[in-house]
Amino acid sequence: MSQTASTQNRMMKLAWPAIIENLSATMVILIDSAMVGSLGAQATASVAVNASPTWLLAAMVISLGVGATALVARMSGADDRQGVQDIALHTLIAGLVLSLGIMLLILIAAPWVPRLMGADPSIHQDATTYMRIVGLGALPNYMGVVSSALLRGRGDTRSPMRASLMAQLVNITGNFLLIFPTRPLHVLGLSFTMPGVGLGVRGAAIATAFSYLVSGIYLLYLVFSSRGILCLRVPAGFRPERAKFQRLARIAIPTALERMSISLGQIVFAGMVARLGTHALAAHHLSIQIESLGYMPGYGFAVAAATLVGQSLGAGQPAEARSLGLRAIRTGVWVMSTMGLIMFVFANQLISLFTPDSTVRLIGTGLIRICAFEQPFSALSIIVPGALRGAGDTATPFYIALFSMWGIRIVLAWLLGTVFNLGVQGIWVAMVLDLAVRGMLLLRRFLSNKWQHIRV
Repeated sequence: MSQTASTQNRMMKLAWPAIIENLSATMVILIDSAMVGSLGAQATASVAVNASPTWLLAAMVISLGVGATALVARMSGADDRQGVQDIALHTLIAGLVLSLGIMLLILIAAPWVPRLMGADPSIHQDATTYMRIVGLGALPNYMGVVSSALLRGRGDTRSPMRASLMAQLVNITGNFLLIFPTRPLHVLGLSFTMPGVGLGVRGAAIATAFSYLVSGIYLLYLVFSSRGILCLRVPAGFRPERAKFQRLARIAIPTALERMSISLGQIVFAGMVARLGTHALAAHHLSIQIESLGYMPGYGFAVAAATLVGQSLGAGQPAEARSLGLRAIRTGVWVMSTMGLIMFVFANQLISLFTPDSTVRLIGTGLIRICAFEQPFSALSIIVPGALRGAGDTATPFYIALFSMWGIRIVLAWLLGTVFNLGVQGIWVAMVLDLAVRGMLLLRRFLSNKWQHIRV
């Protein structure tokens, strides 16, 4: 086998399970949206209004995972097994504290979210109920996120994939039984009565929270299991060390600031859409979920890039780190560009899968076709930061995201959506322009090779 083919296989072995994992995680939200969407635009909006604030709260734990993946990958490349164990234990402790704090914040803030987002008062009660129930699953969900990050740093992307698929199965089953009432079904010529509880939006939330519980427990088990790649043990007399937390924080904090900056921008962005009415908000939410199908491959290649770049630098091979990072970027851009073409052609069919509302379908079709043009730039904005974070360069993606989100997306969204009265379509054009600028600036940073000299 040639060196090029061997490198490609190495990258794909890491990337494809991560792609399936992220796709499966997205499907949990999509299936909630589709099943709840069948209840009408108001039910869809009740789920939609919570999305951006939830992403904001998750940013801290996800960023902790980014730091853990980078450090574990670097130590794995250097064959520092004790260092891997120490960082893993400190990561789990930090993750537990953050997860508990976020869960409490969600439970307290849930009634205020739809009001602050400017949503129609008719959806406030359902939106609050959905967020509180899903918030109960925050602890196992975020501990699972941290556990997945540790496993990826060691090169195991298949276990997080299996956990995500497990969560998907639990969520689908729960939705089917909890959202809808008992009703007759006709499948393949057979007629039977399907039992159901008929809880609507509340049922979707319960199913999602339970899926988080199942996958989170499974991932924690793998981290400590003797069969896992980490085989984590708590040594006798173990005491947390401030220096270890500080080392994690040096990588995680810039990533957290980046994600929080983006999430805050998305909240303002979604707030602009929410003020355009329930149909616009429902179409925006469903189109975002469909858009995520296009960029899920990007997150898989970002995971592969972070792991391979980190391991290569840990082994003292910066040239290989650059080569592997560029290969992940090129492959991801090609795959996501293809996804963009598919989304453009089948926009109407895709949105029709998630809502029976003709107005929501009409708006959503246009939005999906707009976002189809962003896919190659979205690939750059997802995969290049993955490669940079694997090297410990988390500050640069933060500065670029801060500039592009607030200097381009929010300003242009206000101008196009409000001043020029282009509505939600103008707001989405601003998003495409933001990602184009962000992607090109990030690529320029990677090509400069300055990230090869960052100490972690």
